[in-house]
Amino acid sequence: MSIDVLTADEQGSENLQRWAAMGLPVPPSWRLHREDVLNMDGDALVQKLRALPRMFDEDRYWVLHQGPMNPGSCRESLLNLDSDNALASALQAIFKHDPPPEQVVIQAMPRQCAAGVLFTRHPLRQDLPHVVVEGVADGNSERQRIIFDDQGRLVHASHDHHSLAEAVGHDQLLALHQALKQNFDRPQAGEWVYDGKRIWLLQTLPVGSLPAPREAWTRRAGTGLFVQAESPLWYTLAARWFKSSFWEPMVEKRDWDKLVKVEPYRRQHSHIYTNCAYFMALQDEHPGVFRHVPPAWQRLQPAEQIAPYSGLQYTLDRLALAMISREVRQWQHPQATQEALWHSLMQLDSLGERLSKVEGRLSYLVVPDLLTREQAPLPLQALTTATELALLLDLAAGRNNLAEQSELRTGSDPVHAALSEKPAQAASLGPCQRQRRALAGSREVAKPVELLRQARALRIALGNRFRQLLRDMGALVVNDGLLQHPDDIYFLYFDELWQLWMGLRLPSSASHETIADRKLRYLDDSLQGAPDWKMDQIGYGFGGGQRISPLLRGQSLVSGKVQGPVRRVCSAWTLNRVSPGDIVVVDQVDPSWLPWLLQAGGIVISEQDPANAAASLAVEFGIPAIWAASDVMHSVQDERIGTLDAEQGTLEIEPPSESESGQDKHP
Repeated sequence: MSIDVLTADEQGSENLQRWAAMGLPVPPSWRLHREDVLNMDGDALVQKLRALPRMFDEDRYWVLHQGPMNPGSCRESLLNLDSDNALASALQAIFKHDPPPEQVVIQAMPRQCAAGVLFTRHPLRQDLPHVVVEGVADGNSERQRIIFDDQGRLVHASHDHHSLAEAVGHDQLLALHQALKQNFDRPQAGEWVYDGKRIWLLQTLPVGSLPAPREAWTRRAGTGLFVQAESPLWYTLAARWFKSSFWEPMVEKRDWDKLVKVEPYRRQHSHIYTNCAYFMALQDEHPGVFRHVPPAWQRLQPAEQIAPYSGLQYTLDRLALAMISREVRQWQHPQATQEALWHSLMQLDSLGERLSKVEGRLSYLVVPDLLTREQAPLPLQALTTATELALLLDLAAGRNNLAEQSELRTGSDPVHAALSEKPAQAASLGPCQRQRRALAGSREVAKPVELLRQARALRIALGNRFRQLLRDMGALVVNDGLLQHPDDIYFLYFDELWQLWMGLRLPSSASHETIADRKLRYLDDSLQGAPDWKMDQIGYGFGGGQRISPLLRGQSLVSGKVQGPVRRVCSAWTLNRVSPGDIVVVDQVDPSWLPWLLQAGGIVISEQDPANAAASLAVEFGIPAIWAASDVMHSVQDERIGTLDAEQGTLEIEPPSESESGQDKHP
């Protein structure tokens, strides 16, 4: 009887041979031919099969590969057989089929302690690069799911008892994932078994339900840009600045022909989304943009080399910021006439373009690349302006002297009022005595990070000037009966403002009803949040509380255990809801929000971003916190009681009451 041993062979005719040559954990495999099997009686065939494996002793079973299930399919049917006799009978039966196969492949397997399927990318969420494992473990016949994030941390386990996560070594599952990811250019579903010591791969198949999106947009932009909802006017100003002064010159310089007429930004759900095509073009040179590229577009590994930021460029950027700073300080409030106000608006608009050229380079390229080497949050003083830090320290000392007189605004968008204005959010901001920790050792902040802090301070200062100017412009057009309220001016797009100002009429696209609707949508989007990604018109990671998870996992940042109401903060407009002792859940954070976040009993951060000001706040003031709690913003509801165990890296949410569960069952 001729039995072919399937050895590792890159050019082998069987998938198993090629997989073994890749270093994948393929069990002992053989190829049997039809004529050889049919020419042998049953007992002789059993004896021949019994002699094949030289491992696993008698405590084994057989896997029979039966070939494609459908014509043109690459999926094979696997038949599990628990004895040599069962395998012999199955072989004889298969080769007597009409039409019969010419050959089959068999594998010897050890008795399994667990078995399942590993997906190298989330099978349902194109926005998550998570590793999903589904399977069963001895002692629990229920199908289980465990999920690892892109850094190999366990972030979800569906079962607590006889868990798959406990039965199988995480390092082996992650090693299988890495091997599959490195050897295949499409997402894979690898079927595996575990014998108590090691994992064996039975087969791997491309996940056909996860094509690469044709277009993808991300709500994340650089470092510290567009972290919350933006009004229509500020969107058309700021987005145009970055487009004309940063993206378009880069497209021309690098000969990115495909991006010549591609818009870098769009505004949806009142948030600014960035076109991932730009990040994909940058990822070969800039490792910092890797996390802004959708999983299907990511390189196998981020770029290793950081593009140089020369001393000459640093000097030029520093001088440019100094000149812009001087012009911002020298800006004079104009007379309240139509011509003077518009001339001053154009002056500030020009400063915005010049600032965005420098800030774009720092925020999109230089600083994100530097942060890939950082493991801990940056110092607070590297992220906050002098005004923000002074107010924060005043509140932490148990005083409230600065709050009502502060010029702090909770974003650069002119729609945000300073605390000293009435009405403002100062009433929701109370003193909260906390001791600021002395951090061990001095940590030198990279010069580009300091430059970016200066650029952000200038953007805020520029927004302050725009607010002063736009309030006068709004009052003027209200007097003329063109708008109903001065704040309505923030909800005009720039071309509508131009038509209003130059034509002395409200354009048809911005009727009073339209403006009112925009204001309502803006506030609703600010309170609810927005999808993290838009891919092929589908939003991923939408809203809060759409999918409640009883246990969320992240990485410990500051140890401690607290219990309290969960509070999602996705924009400045939700800050007045934060109460002392709340477990605050955040994604991206503007440093101006820190005085409110200081009241938190615990902080949960969705990303592991060294430039996230909430992480810096937690470390320096000793607030129990975890970060890298992926998807947490969309898996909790406000007011539900949670328990944050920062040492274990978990946020446990209390289950809904029976009445709530009953309501959830009805549409």
